[in-house]
Amino acid sequence: MTQVIFAVLVVSVFSFFAYSLRRRWLQMTTIGQGTEEPRFDNILSRIRDVVVEGFFQKRMYTDFGAAFMHLLIFWGFFIVSLGTLETLMSGVFPSLTLKNLLGSESAIYKSYIASQTWTNAIVALAIAYAILRRMFFPPKRFAGLSRHSRLDAYLVLSLIGGLVTTALFYILVESKAGMEGTANVLWWMHCLILFSFTCFLPYSKHQHLIWVWPNIFFKSHKGTGRLRPMEFKEDAESFGVGTAQGFTWKQMLDGMACVECGRCTAVCPANNTGKNLDPRLIINDIKEAMLDAVANPPEKRKQLIGGIVTPEELWACTTCGACMQACPLHIEHIPAIIDMRRYMTMTEGNVPPELQTTLQNLESQSNPWGFNNQKRAEWAQGINVKTMAETKGEVDYLFWVGCAGSFDERYKKVSRSIANVLNDANVSFAILGTEEKCNGDTARRAGNEYLADSQIRENIETFKKYKVKKVVTGCPHCFNTIKNEYPDFGFQADEVIHHSEFLSRLVQEKKITPKKGAVESLTYHDSCYLGRHNQIYDEPRKALASASKENTLREMPRSREKGFCCGAGGARMWMEETKGERVNVNRAREALASGAKTIATACPFCMTMMRDGVAAHQKEKEVEVLDIAELLSST
Repeated sequence: MTQVIFAVLVVSVFSFFAYSLRRRWLQMTTIGQGTEEPRFDNILSRIRDVVVEGFFQKRMYTDFGAAFMHLLIFWGFFIVSLGTLETLMSGVFPSLTLKNLLGSESAIYKSYIASQTWTNAIVALAIAYAILRRMFFPPKRFAGLSRHSRLDAYLVLSLIGGLVTTALFYILVESKAGMEGTANVLWWMHCLILFSFTCFLPYSKHQHLIWVWPNIFFKSHKGTGRLRPMEFKEDAESFGVGTAQGFTWKQMLDGMACVECGRCTAVCPANNTGKNLDPRLIINDIKEAMLDAVANPPEKRKQLIGGIVTPEELWACTTCGACMQACPLHIEHIPAIIDMRRYMTMTEGNVPPELQTTLQNLESQSNPWGFNNQKRAEWAQGINVKTMAETKGEVDYLFWVGCAGSFDERYKKVSRSIANVLNDANVSFAILGTEEKCNGDTARRAGNEYLADSQIRENIETFKKYKVKKVVTGCPHCFNTIKNEYPDFGFQADEVIHHSEFLSRLVQEKKITPKKGAVESLTYHDSCYLGRHNQIYDEPRKALASASKENTLREMPRSREKGFCCGAGGARMWMEETKGERVNVNRAREALASGAKTIATACPFCMTMMRDGVAAHQKEKEVEVLDIAELLSST
């Protein structure tokens, strides 16, 4: 009779578990009605990612102590699950145990018992450490956790701790004479904790144990710097995401997969400088919006923007990608933020005043400053630069100058330096001149997809007119947009290359000879849209290798993959920072701490922000900010 009752319990508990997961999946796919991209391409790569990222969790190692603890618990849980399975089987069929099947004296059985004993003990110690760490020396990234989230974590850790502790003591007393009653109590305690954990898991934030696998499998293979284009439907009542239903099923999955570890928050430049944005909470807000939509009719649901998430949070994002790079579960923060920006911009018209002016300038003059676009090529007067119209497109490369390179007084010097280096290397190139329009980056990341769409399509028509095959850009934002986003609109170049890459190539091919020791000492600031979003770290450094008299770079602590944003991405270049410390001031402090007399950049936004940051520290007379091209140019 006991076996029958236990069998009913097992079937009931795991049926409830399966029902809960199915119900949650249906909620995600039903509530999330936004148009999602195909997520079943590259199947073999996706399976490989699940194995590598899911089982070995390489993104966890930015915090080695936490990663090691997590791996002990994760892998230990897998090993002890074999013992749990045997427990369940023996509860229904008492004779069906490994002891009976293998023999108590067999080497295999003894190895099994040893593995269970030691693994349960190790996991128990890791759980104890995890609890004590949370209680007495929590990492800074835990600071923003809600009381409910904290209690959830303690409960889950306690349940896992209870599982392995009861299993451990059961193993230790099982074979002891006179301990049958104690062993029986421990056995039932273990099973009841297991049943409780199984029933609670689908309703805990630790349900990421389940959703992490599909979330990694369905992660985007398009690159973090790319935004997916919008569909402009004639009968659409709104654009962007203003309700839970506007999110896609994958974005809902992101919300359910998030365990609120805070790794995204720890690296967010906005959060690090006192802004309201917390990337972890943005993803949690998606989950909250979904659960609210499940529980309430439309008229009783919370307002998404202005209710669950604030406009200030959404506008604080620089789209630097640090959050997405840090997330072990490959959650996609930026697309969700931009989708909500699209709603604020195109549906509500809720745009910061200074950004509204920028968008108007882009619409009227195709550049964010509002300068007359007919003056776009004036920077090239007096040097050997021809337009595509003059060459009829009969050149190897289009030099895409960009708005900053055409109109910003400081960055015009960089454009001239790039052109001079290209001429020195006998590169066949031309510019579009007045036919060049803004690439669309600012409008897209400001949420005005309609404006960006028209800019992009107009540029593509010009590209096709001149049969453009290869593009070299003077700006990482132009580079990222043309390389990663223009293919969605019908233009795929044979090559899109940033000038730092191209100049590095020319140095390696000895087509140019940079002046050695041009500056006393040098540090390099990684552009987010060149480095993190496009993984270009080595080429700029190779190009700069001999520019310093020290014959080396003074690397900042936050460099390469750990680079810190200048604060200008995501259309933030055109918005004021009114809360906390300015991001560029924070970054400039780190650059100045290196002791370098020159800060090298490879982006017009980064150059502006770093120059302003250096000036804020009153070091502009001592430290110079130069572009890579200026350090390599012979003039």
